[in-house]
Amino acid sequence: MTENRTAPENTSRDLSPREEYEHTLDTVVTPLSEAYYSQLVQSVSSARGRAQAAQSTITLFAGGLMAALTITALADRPLPTQGLAIGAVALWLIAAVLYLRAVAAPIPDDEDSFVTTREELVRSVRNKVRQEAEEIDKRQRKANLVAAVAVALSLATFTVLIVTDPPPGTAPGSVVVESRFRSVLSTVCSAKTGATGSVRGSIVKGSLKTPFIEIKPARGVCTTDGATLQLPRGKVKAVRWSDG
Repeated sequence: MTENRTAPENTSRDLSPREEYEHTLDTVVTPLSEAYYSQLVQSVSSARGRAQAAQSTITLFAGGLMAALTITALADRPLPTQGLAIGAVALWLIAAVLYLRAVAAPIPDDEDSFVTTREELVRSVRNKVRQEAEEIDKRQRKANLVAAVAVALSLATFTVLIVTDPPPGTAPGSVVVESRFRSVLSTVCSAKTGATGSVRGSIVKGSLKTPFIEIKPARGVCTTDGATLQLPRGKVKAVRWSDG
């Protein structure tokens, strides 16, 4: 009695190298597309999300800075300080626009080709997604640079505002003292001024509501030019000043 045995079929030997490649590609292309490439495609949304979060933060900073650096706070400051403040606000607004561009502006598509195979499709999608993500990150880096300069300029502006006092507002005018105070005025200013009881010069307007009225006499009024007089408000009979 003869026993017939059939050897198990080895399908791998029956497949050509090209067929084995196609078989392997069929096996991996589906999970590869669902896992890696799905995350790769979402990288554009992730990049835009990062830029949008940064834009929201920058907008808050810009709004707070514009509220702090009001016209009232800067009106009596020197021109360099005003220039720093204007530059800081301008840079914050430019940074906000750059972040908005990174978030909302479309990415130009330079590739206009038609794919015919699965390999070309995968390669085309991968290259397009990476190109868009890199472009968004590039735009965000530009916005980050402008925002960093805006931070430095804002710190410089606030430092100047804190460490320096605004120049006192002055107005040309005259201060007339009572007769009993003229002798003191002759001593601290000049005999001629003491005789008239009137001091002519630049009056510090903020001192009109303080116990001492501050005035910088005009040239030739006192014996020493450049001096500043602080006259007791109770000894002053009249004040005449003009903003014009």
